[in-house]
Amino acid sequence: MKLAISGQQLGGFGKSLEEILSVLKEFSVSWIELWTFNIIGFKGIKCDDEGLRRTKKLLDKYDIGVACVTNGGAFVREMAENPDRYVEFMKETIRVAKELKARFVNCYVYYFALGHNADIKPFIKVMKPIVDYAEKMDIIIVLENEAHDASGTPEGMLRILKAINSDYFRTNFDATNYYQANVEPFPYAYEILKDYIAYMHMKNGCRFIPGVHPDYAKGAPFAPPNDSQYIFYPPLPYGAVNIEGLIARLKEDGYDGFCTLEPHVHTLDKLMEYYKIEVEYLRQKGIK
Repeated sequence: MKLAISGQQLGGFGKSLEEILSVLKEFSVSWIELWTFNIIGFKGIKCDDEGLRRTKKLLDKYDIGVACVTNGGAFVREMAENPDRYVEFMKETIRVAKELKARFVNCYVYYFALGHNADIKPFIKVMKPIVDYAEKMDIIIVLENEAHDASGTPEGMLRILKAINSDYFRTNFDATNYYQANVEPFPYAYEILKDYIAYMHMKNGCRFIPGVHPDYAKGAPFAPPNDSQYIFYPPLPYGAVNIEGLIARLKEDGYDGFCTLEPHVHTLDKLMEYYKIEVEYLRQKGIK
């Protein structure tokens, strides 16, 4: 299995692509998951050629490969209200991923089907031309489960996967997001979805306890009916999710893809602290 780090949080702290790559180099991590906003020249839903050229040059300079490009457009309500614009945005993300020699494009359901029992037909309709284009470009779309939308349960994710029914549409398995959705992540969710997993996100979580847990890693509420409670994100080895068992099972089942770190914390110093703990932990587990 290969270790990667997501550029989402560092980018959210205002770090440029070069600054992000220097952090990965500091931790001797050779793969990055880029969000579209990390990529030079990606403005709105389009990426200009000069920005893409500069992005490639920086990746070469730091000798870091792109594991995946993530499109967060489904978290923008306007995208769900204008599906043609979302299709254009996703197709551009696929094109850029191909240019950057990434194998995967990660995406979400969110505003297309918000709620565990939401109607998935609008999402299926919008994804069909996207997946067709991905197949032509030989890029695999991976759908990440989010706690509050139709992908939040393994049954909901499976319903979406079977409706699309393509080898170029798989899942990005995030165990802690299932935990936030009030689902047993491992072994339950894993057993249901193991044949569809093409990519992995790694973080951990537990229930936030006021006065015990610091606010720097307090997250959003759990999914209903536990939405009066909030999730807390401890470093990878120390949460309620059985990450150790999951990693052991991934090895046993022959998974040889990416395990991408994406700590959720609110300060840069804590983010760096989490990277130090989590990179070392995953390396001890044989994830390089």
